[in-house]
Amino acid sequence: MSSDSGDNVLKKVMETVRASNALASQDVEFHKSIDTSVANSLEKSMKSMASVMNNILLSIDNNNEKLDGTNENLEEVCKEFSNVMDVLFEKADRSLDILNRKSSTNDNKKNMQFLDDVNVAENDPSRRISKPQLNFKTPVDNSESHPFKPLLIEKPNALKSIEESTQLVLATEDIPEHFQQPYEYEILNQEYNNDILEKKEPIPSTSWVDTNAIWVDNINSLQDMMQELKKSSEIAVDLEHHDFRSYYGLVCLMQISTRTQDYIVDTVALRDDLKMLNEVFTNPLITKVFHGAFMDIIWLQRDLGLYIVSLFDTFHASKALGLPKHSLAYLLEKYANFKTSKKYQLADWRRRPLSKAMMAYARADTHFLLNIFDQMRNGLISSGKLAGVLRESRNVALRRFEYSKYKPKIPVANIFTPVEKESPWRTLMYQYNIPVDKEPLIRELYEWRDMMARRDDESPRYVMPNQLLVSLVAYGPVDPISVVSVSSVVTDHVRRNSKTLANLIKKKLEEIKLGEVKSINNRLPSSLDVSQDELQFLPSHKIELMTGAFKEIENQLTQATKSKQAMTSSVVLSEILLHPEHAVKYHNGSACNVEESELKDRYLSYIKATLLAASKNINMVLETSNSNAPLETEETHNKKSDQIQVIPEKQEDMDEIVVLKKKKIHSNDQKAKHDDGDIVEEPVDYSKANILASDNREVKKKDKKRVFDPYSSTGEGPKAAKKRRLVTKGKKISFKK
Repeated sequence: MSSDSGDNVLKKVMETVRASNALASQDVEFHKSIDTSVANSLEKSMKSMASVMNNILLSIDNNNEKLDGTNENLEEVCKEFSNVMDVLFEKADRSLDILNRKSSTNDNKKNMQFLDDVNVAENDPSRRISKPQLNFKTPVDNSESHPFKPLLIEKPNALKSIEESTQLVLATEDIPEHFQQPYEYEILNQEYNNDILEKKEPIPSTSWVDTNAIWVDNINSLQDMMQELKKSSEIAVDLEHHDFRSYYGLVCLMQISTRTQDYIVDTVALRDDLKMLNEVFTNPLITKVFHGAFMDIIWLQRDLGLYIVSLFDTFHASKALGLPKHSLAYLLEKYANFKTSKKYQLADWRRRPLSKAMMAYARADTHFLLNIFDQMRNGLISSGKLAGVLRESRNVALRRFEYSKYKPKIPVANIFTPVEKESPWRTLMYQYNIPVDKEPLIRELYEWRDMMARRDDESPRYVMPNQLLVSLVAYGPVDPISVVSVSSVVTDHVRRNSKTLANLIKKKLEEIKLGEVKSINNRLPSSLDVSQDELQFLPSHKIELMTGAFKEIENQLTQATKSKQAMTSSVVLSEILLHPEHAVKYHNGSACNVEESELKDRYLSYIKATLLAASKNINMVLETSNSNAPLETEETHNKKSDQIQVIPEKQEDMDEIVVLKKKKIHSNDQKAKHDDGDIVEEPVDYSKANILASDNREVKKKDKKRVFDPYSSTGEGPKAAKKRRLVTKGKKISFKK
């Protein structure tokens, strides 16, 4: 259908809708009653509309029921038909969306480029290669005998001299001694290239198929690459790292791309010659584009002595733009229509020569990165988020590598250490649920593994995987055969040192057992006259007596100390001791000087007498506190006996009339009288007042009516099931004849 005919149909439909709405507002039934021609015309129109609707419904599904076009159910018919048409329109709309999506996907697939996937046999991981560390001019040092010192020999593009930037910083309370980041001042103070602040048209990448990367593995090709890099205003850089056959790891490959050429640098062969790249990497006028450079910065300075100034990290740019994913693979698909493979992400990049697929994977990481940088830069400028991304990129460039032995006590964001936890073996304990009493054993095995890994420059997990270490702790084998048989996967280090490990485990298990016995003995009481029950359960009066005794001892010792201090600090005695010629004694009325030795003897005898008196008082207090409560009961008994009043016997009255029962007259004012006529008041016992008051309160509570509490049921817990009534078994009635 052409667009003109479609417009004519839509125009006629709109006119019909307007006419029908105008007709519905009139009294149709009234006109039908007065004019039979109108009634016949309407019935004819209704039948034709019903047939049209039935044709549409049957064309959708032959099983649909036909609609009755009579006047009685006209509204219901229209509602059912409108529901069916709504569902039909939704299906049509969804089908159109699927068709449009498929067409756009097909167009993208036509433009999408894929990484060439060569046969995996070229990258066989089982094939062993010699360790490249053995050929390094400078041997790898894993001893950590000093803080990590930067590998810089010279410092190009410097604002501070190399002598000033590589001084040893003394230790503080939280950070041990260390060498500072040599380019810290330059990273924070040098400005970016002005081109990065301008919004420009993205420059397309060169053809993936028509271009190839240049392999750089000697000094001549490295110098040629340097000349090309100096002409660029921005370059893309990425690294490939290997950490399974090295303690700290080593950089195996470096990919560098300009606008026109890709380079792949063999960092294993040129490990000691790549410091010349600092001339480009620290030039603030050349923007270095990385993706996720938080570890690349560490690897560059640790292995190659390279530092980055004017860094742009596309990882932080993707976060600032709010992209759903932040991986380099996603950025390649979104901005470059290139689909890479993750197959070689963890490949062994030490092997030489590299396979074609590995070369293509390494080249793809930087080939499209500058074009991605252009597009993301424009998006950041439009959204006003470029300054934040540059600030985050500076923080990444400031990161510093440090040995684990010199890690800060409090973790710092810009300092990286291989082992950041104080007790890393405890992570394995929590992860594999190892008992606490076996912590000395897992710590010993962990330290042995670390020692062997440092000695042979291997990763700890290569020497002994975590699963194998945990198995040795769990089973505790004490002979070489059991050590080798503890797991199905046993490494060469464990197999060669099985006897050493068996002896180590046996010795540590014995120490653990001996330590448990010692801890039990230390928990036992040292005094024989006090039982364990008495140590655990003491009456309150004994605790009070012991507290008082200790306070008395404290007072006595304080007084003795004060008296000693008074003697030594006294003005008179100090003068006498300092100037013994002033001291005199009288003999037969004549004065004579006192010798210095005699003064010291007098002073020592006085101190001895003072301390002896204090010790006697302390012993008296201890004897009083150790006595069990007889003295206390005697004193209380004497006090009670003193409080009891002695009542004299009443004399018999001879004139008194003898009766069976003496009548007692009670009155409120009556007082007890003795024979001598003295009035004696009865003592009031106030200790019974509370008891009487509480009894009265209980009586009042009993007399008081119970108040309804609507929330009582919610405060109670679930009630138990009622006791079931036992069914009587056997005979219930006995019959007698």
